[in-house]
Amino acid sequence: MEYNYQKENGLRYTRIPVEYKAVYFMGDISGEGIITDISEGGIAMRVNQAFIVGDKLAVEATISSNLILKFTSEVRSIQGNMLGISIIEIDPDLKERFTSHIEGVLRMKKLDRREIFAE
Repeated sequence: MEYNYQKENGLRYTRIPVEYKAVYFMGDISGEGIITDISEGGIAMRVNQAFIVGDKLAVEATISSNLILKFTSEVRSIQGNMLGISIIEIDPDLKERFTSHIEGVLRMKKLDRREIFAE
């Protein structure tokens, strides 16, 4: 059984509002989306494609001039055309750079690493 930090502690990684263009791939399907928030654990992405919870996607997005994010993910939630996506596989060096980017934004905005989560 997978431990759920959010349910156990009422906290989740802080979401940072953004607007990044992204490309996703799932088998023969590919398309473009807009990443609307990022956190250490995943992203929210607006798409024009139907998905179901559990779908696995490869996602690529340019986060900054020196950070191109590429990872394998799983759709965890769907609200209209908005997907809640967990990062399930990412190159360790890229994960470190992504986490560092997020930590820098959190420091700049004076936000905590985790925020209150209510279902």
